[in-house]
Amino acid sequence: MTVSTEIKQRGTYLGYFIVGEKIVNGKDGKRTHQALLFTEAPGMKRRDYIAMGDIVYGMYVFEHVLQKIGKAGGKNGWAGRVGTYASDPAREPTNAKILRVMEEEFEPGTKIEVYGFSVPKAQSPYFCPITNETLHFEVEQHGNVEEHLTSEALEEGEDLKFCTQLK
Repeated sequence: MTVSTEIKQRGTYLGYFIVGEKIVNGKDGKRTHQALLFTEAPGMKRRDYIAMGDIVYGMYVFEHVLQKIGKAGGKNGWAGRVGTYASDPAREPTNAKILRVMEEEFEPGTKIEVYGFSVPKAQSPYFCPITNETLHFEVEQHGNVEEHLTSEALEEGEDLKFCTQLK
């Protein structure tokens, strides 16, 4: 099995993006910009995405072509990442790249489907020589998992056109 296949089979369907226009109220009045507009998977709500915690996700076009492996974490997890994808591409290089690829290579209205899986924080004890106490910390792992899976997918021949780390 490939990384692309495994993310779809083992992950949770999160929903999909389409390219659309977002209206923004600014100092100079209303303006619009292209954005990735998200539709939640059936039965999923913001609270469900937050409850997943840190995740790694795959973005697919035409249901099976992997375009990006990404990560979402922090307080809001995927729910927060969705907001970033809706932001102005002039200030968000990943959005600009995805919008450019979608315009150049796909028909208007093409869906970008997203599947993700939770990556729990690791428990890490540390003995502090100053206080002579063993301290316990939670350490994020989703960034390392994202890097590993991206590397594996590239070795398997995936193009990952939405990835800003790749030229």
